[in-house]
Amino acid sequence: MEKKLRVGIVGCGKHMFEFIYTCLRWTQQVQVVAVCDIDEAKLNRFSNYYNIPQTYMDYNEMIAKESLDAIVCVINEQMHYEVAKAALLAGIDIFVEKTPSSTSQQAEELIELQKQSGKTAMVGFNRRFMTSYVMAKEIASRPEFGGIHMYQSQFNTTPYKSEAYFKLNHVIHHLDLARFMMGEIKLTQVQRVFIDDKRVGYTISFRSESGGIGTIQSGSLLDELYPMERLELIGDRQNVVVDNVKNLVYNRPPSQKKDQFKPYALLEGGDTLSWNTSHGLYPKHSYHGYEDELVYFIDCLMNGRKPEPNYEDAVQTMRLLEDMEVLLAEQVK
Repeated sequence: MEKKLRVGIVGCGKHMFEFIYTCLRWTQQVQVVAVCDIDEAKLNRFSNYYNIPQTYMDYNEMIAKESLDAIVCVINEQMHYEVAKAALLAGIDIFVEKTPSSTSQQAEELIELQKQSGKTAMVGFNRRFMTSYVMAKEIASRPEFGGIHMYQSQFNTTPYKSEAYFKLNHVIHHLDLARFMMGEIKLTQVQRVFIDDKRVGYTISFRSESGGIGTIQSGSLLDELYPMERLELIGDRQNVVVDNVKNLVYNRPPSQKKDQFKPYALLEGGDTLSWNTSHGLYPKHSYHGYEDELVYFIDCLMNGRKPEPNYEDAVQTMRLLEDMEVLLAEQVK
């Protein structure tokens, strides 16, 4: 019989209950043996619905009593840090949702624990696994694309509970996406518009180590029912655009001038390629990356590989948030 990983769940909130847990169905190599939450009502609802044999209200007790190979934790940035620390000290691999910790200093502490334990804390920056963004990265890496010279993204949302929470849990996604697409980046300017603590917007400018330039527009001024997300990568006479997550267009130089002669044809070596998933299909897969990142995490553990992004990677994104604060503070002086 094929060995299955014994997995514990920490955090039974909406995201875990409605979506993250079910992503584990894509792998046959997992046995969820225990679940933990400090809210007894959420804990009972989760364990009853998903038929989890053991329940705990203290993750330290769960770690002590259960023989776990891995933990999947979805709570908040401070608890992600605390649970990851306990797991690594106990020699258990762990997956935490973003944001991985409250500060880069906490992330650096966990880097050392990763090294000492030989285990890994993978961070769930799901845009690295989204179908459209993975395709965009692959296209931009082709020799024909000529590298990414310009980058522009929009990542908006409805009013948040606070500006600080908005930056730590929303803006961080597109800072990480820029790193994923372009390598390490350096912020050059941050502009801010402020209505109140729940409604704020940023335009963030940066330059990559390879010489590309980019801007990220992110605000809590929209309504989530409207399209919120867009990315454009510009190469050499071609671009790739991801609009609203599930629509990708790759514009290439045409190999014939279609306004000058006939016959007209779409040719393999040029013209536009597009991907637009059918919303008429039964939604077995979300294309939002959650399924892919968890399957990847489990596959890495089963085959002795170290999954990424880990804390060594995530700390670079955390530092960009802190660089934002520095640039904003300089404007006030």
